[in-house]
Amino acid sequence: MQKCKVCKRKFGWKELLISIWSSYKPIDCGECGKKHTISFASKFLVSFLIIVPAVFFGLLIAPDMGLSKPVTFGMIVMMAFFISLILPFFVKYEVKS
Repeated sequence: MQKCKVCKRKFGWKELLISIWSSYKPIDCGECGKKHTISFASKFLVSFLIIVPAVFFGLLIAPDMGLSKPVTFGMIVMMAFFISLILPFFVKYEVKS
């Protein structure tokens, strides 16, 4: 889990998740007040981990299973939601200058 680069305070899972869900909103450290922004590589990782499984499922798995489009869409949304729950363990934040 990510820590503050200045004072080493550990950011909470919920704090990181809300930042991701709110379009990568910067996180202010509760101890030292430094502002942390998500790194470009982490933005790419988040996009990759959401889009690739959705495309793979929607184009390859769902048609073979004979799922309707509304069911496929619902499954993709659920997959994206559950994947987003583990993202706080992988994203990295940098101190904003």
